[in-house]
Amino acid sequence: MIVRIFKSGATKKGGGESPVKYLLGNTDHAGNERAVKPEVLEGNPQTTIDVINSIQRKYKYISGCISFRDSEKPTRSQLYEIIDDFKKTFCPGLTGDNFNSLFVLHQDKGNTEIHFVFPNQILANSAHGAGRRFNIHPPGKQNIQFFESFVKVTNQKLGYAQIIPDPLKIAFTDFERKTPEGRKDKSNKRWIQQSIIKAINKGEIKNRDDLCKHLDENLGVTVTRQGKDYLSVKLPGALKAKRLRGALYGEDANYQELIKQSIASKQPYYLNPTEFKAEQTKLDSFIHAREQFNIKAYLTPRPMRRFAKQVHPILTTTTRRNPMAKTNHLTVMKRIILEALLTTRKKSAPSTPPRVMPDMKTTMSNVASIRDKALGIMNATLNTALAI
Repeated sequence: MIVRIFKSGATKKGGGESPVKYLLGNTDHAGNERAVKPEVLEGNPQTTIDVINSIQRKYKYISGCISFRDSEKPTRSQLYEIIDDFKKTFCPGLTGDNFNSLFVLHQDKGNTEIHFVFPNQILANSAHGAGRRFNIHPPGKQNIQFFESFVKVTNQKLGYAQIIPDPLKIAFTDFERKTPEGRKDKSNKRWIQQSIIKAINKGEIKNRDDLCKHLDENLGVTVTRQGKDYLSVKLPGALKAKRLRGALYGEDANYQELIKQSIASKQPYYLNPTEFKAEQTKLDSFIHAREQFNIKAYLTPRPMRRFAKQVHPILTTTTRRNPMAKTNHLTVMKRIILEALLTTRKKSAPSTPPRVMPDMKTTMSNVASIRDKALGIMNATLNTALAI
């Protein structure tokens, strides 16, 4: 099982009808009749169309599919469980009242595929985030790792072999896959790569210079430009050069190692308990970060968002301008109050011990002493006056 995100979602003629029509249509992208009709597993197609058409931004939706190998036969209950896990993983903290989604089953290619569409907007009935931009697949390397982690954990739970990337797999553009002219380029790229791999196995190609020489002398293909990770070549009789991308065409490619990795990628591989535990922990961390972002962005009242807990900026929606540095005001306020309290305690004077009152006998003795002293002074003064 693997999750693929399609390069679509921008404003185009037809609006929300275009992606939904593809999901529910009786013909595929090439116009061929589907052997098995699509089936809606979850969601309302018309509601999804209406939400997409209400969005005024350029990028209105995210579409893709959860694709299974021909040998992988998930049950109906497993399909619904996977859909629930998908939403809980990439929309944590939110409910069906906050966002819209549509899931459609395709089985016309011999394998099982769950196609999905998510409008890029929080729904109007949400309390605080209504109308805000919502994206389950924001750009960034960490988001790619998020999806890869979900695929690994799900495959292990279902008992499916892991997806091991083949470094020699050719990446084709939409033009090459969907148009008659593009299919010619697709065929030519396969022919060139197969010839190169045969020459590597024979020991005829050991470095990039040998590869370029093989293209020129054995295939009649002229190399017009050499990039860090690509070669631009012109086929015999062609007016324009075509670009060959991939690990095989990089300037530092290790051809023998690439062939070994390609062979290993076709062998079934399963995570051991330690690897699975580490991957599950990694996935939980991604989910927690996404949940904190969703709660702050879509469920927190606007005046309180600036005081909400700052989370690690993993998998958050990005914009074209550089974000300003943010300060956690609550933490700063706590620190200032604590410092003020410590300073006050240091400056306060030490407390004096309580004064002990003397007993009655001592008090009367003191009073008599004071009286005698006073009378003595008065008598002395009176005698002096009489003598004068």
